[in-house]
Amino acid sequence: MNDIDQALSALEALASEPGTSASGPIQSLLDKHFATAREQLQSGSDPTQVIQDLIKAVAKSKKEVEKGLKGWYNGLGIVGKAVEKAFPPNLAGISDAYNDPPLFSEPDAAAALDRVILDSLGRRGLWEAVDVGAEEMGVTYENRDRGVSDELYSILNAIEAGDLQPAISWCEENASFLATPPHPSSLPYYLHRSVFLRTTSSMAALEYARTYLMVYMPTQPVLQLITSSLYPSAATAGTPYNHDDYPLSKMFQAEFCRRHGMAKEELLEVAVDLGGKGGALGVIEKARRVMGERLGNVRTWQDLPLEVPLPSNRRYHSVFVCPVSKEQATEANPPKMLTCGHVLAQESLTRMLKGGRRTAKCPYCPVETAPSAAQRLYF
Repeated sequence: MNDIDQALSALEALASEPGTSASGPIQSLLDKHFATAREQLQSGSDPTQVIQDLIKAVAKSKKEVEKGLKGWYNGLGIVGKAVEKAFPPNLAGISDAYNDPPLFSEPDAAAALDRVILDSLGRRGLWEAVDVGAEEMGVTYENRDRGVSDELYSILNAIEAGDLQPAISWCEENASFLATPPHPSSLPYYLHRSVFLRTTSSMAALEYARTYLMVYMPTQPVLQLITSSLYPSAATAGTPYNHDDYPLSKMFQAEFCRRHGMAKEELLEVAVDLGGKGGALGVIEKARRVMGERLGNVRTWQDLPLEVPLPSNRRYHSVFVCPVSKEQATEANPPKMLTCGHVLAQESLTRMLKGGRRTAKCPYCPVETAPSAAQRLYF
């Protein structure tokens, strides 16, 4: 979806230029040339020369308009290629194959789809589209959701514009939540770090560090940050402290969504990204065509017969496979970390303790571990 978004953004930028806008400057250019010719005729200029000048001016404007249209054609072509790349060309035929029974025919499924679409529109701040969609779907988009989305995008826009104060204020208002285990957030530190790095005056930067950064010394490299910034040299030119390259927008969006119980990514975008660009739909369709007769209706499959290669940012459920038994860990057979740090499945550890042994020797190193010392891991 990123390729499509970039292509559409380029097209929108093209539309905002007066020379290539959707309405075009054709009529205004013609009016201007005719007005100039009329004034010249009224002032007594040679009609033949006026007409010749008018023809040249119109021809020049025609070339300018054609040049603008060329940019439009290129932009539209890029959008088309991005759509073709993201979605299979035979999408309609594929959809028919999966339409038995009809997709989203159950009330719960239809309601979930409507909600996902409205959430996607709302998170983009497209409130007119949300109102129209809610009316056609017969559902209500809660005002609370609207206020939360407005707040999120207002702060994100401020971050992108270089104003970090709204995000810092939000962190101060939600300080207790951000500090709550098991995942205390480092967002406040990185926001203050960014302000510190953008401060050009050494004295002002040092004062800012004393006020806002010293509290993070137990968990963050505050002293290294301060010294490398206040005493720059060729030796520190390549250190991370000289570059404010942390993705603050993504970090803030993740914490904001966690605070309000929202998914940090749009569900519709994730589904389309996995199905189209991620290639999941293509893999499933290939399995349906090749193994459909043996496996039956694709809508009845419980597991995919082929592996779908997903990018690392789309792997939401980590899987542990025991290196001894080669079996996947489950709730009944969870992963256990031995004293040495190696990890086995519970059943493998149990088998190693057979015969009344009090400790189990790690199969990868000589360290032995008592059953009570093995710690369960959660992925």
